Amino acid sequence: MKKILPDQLKKQTLLLGRWTIKQLHGKSVLYTTNLGSLIKFHLQASPVLRIEALDNGNPQMPPQYWAVRVNHGNWQRWSTRNAPFELSLPDNAEVEVITAGNTDLDDVWLGNQGLAVAAISIADQAVMTPPKPQKRVTVIGDSITAGCWVNGKRPSTDYRPESCYIGLVSDALGINVDRIAYSAGGVLRAAVGNVPPAAQFLSHLDAQTPWYPSVMPKLVLINLGVNDRRFASQQFQKAYLAFVKQVKAAYPNVPLALMVPFAQTYADIIEETALECHTEFVPTKNWCQSFTDGLHPDQQGSLQIAQHLTPVLAELLNQNRQ
Repeated sequence: MKKILPDQLKKQTLLLGRWTIKQLHGKSVLYTTNLGSLIKFHLQASPVLRIEALDNGNPQMPPQYWAVRVNHGNWQRWSTRNAPFELSLPDNAEVEVITAGNTDLDDVWLGNQGLAVAAISIADQAVMTPPKPQKRVTVIGDSITAGCWVNGKRPSTDYRPESCYIGLVSDALGINVDRIAYSAGGVLRAAVGNVPPAAQFLSHLDAQTPWYPSVMPKLVLINLGVNDRRFASQQFQKAYLAFVKQVKAAYPNVPLALMVPFAQTYADIIEETALECHTEFVPTKNWCQSFTDGLHPDQQGSLQIAQHLTPVLAELLNQNRQ
């Protein structure tokens, strides 16, 4: 088998989310700090695929998880403590690999404990190419957008970025999604893993790695605010307005939609900000009735949200053809 290394993966696949190449543990790796980041490619004439993901999280916590699916079938999850992962493939395979679980104590911002893949190995005669292009949407959010706690209360193990509301909507619409989301994060509140608030994490992948969008999406969706509920409304309003302006500057001429958190936190302020900034507004009242812990949608709640959001995003994308 031949190894496709990070430099080659950047050329021969489609990367969704935010990725960089780092040197970790003596290896060059394709690296991200975001759950729900994807590596997508078409593979021909490779009976076997091997994925070498690093066991890179906090060693005292549950391991990180990845997931893969072939030809839009069921997702298969695996722990990095059981790496490398192997699976059999048909002759023609559309492959999607997603970062699928980490923990709050993985120091993704200061400690290089993000999610990393060292190589994808394929048959010597195989051909790896990027998939056909699809419409692209960027979603900025917190643990709910990242897919945390969907399947239960076990950190990392029960996360499901592949089947949370964003995963379901992207499948329903056939779109590509770039996720920028960190657990517990807000426009005022810092996220876990030493991640700062949204104004800082928008412009950086981690403390050492500045980031800016290299490909402009058709739409940007912001779903933030629930983690800022401990702050005074005046503080939130000022910080949220500043963040919306920051996003508009980072994505010039891209339509922007502001989404109310499912808990309805600061709904009035978000609607006022949408009017002031001339952006789309996405109300979400009664969208989710099923939760893991009273705040995070479980799998049934994720399905409920997706049923509401799918036609909304479809309409926004249709309105904003470019």
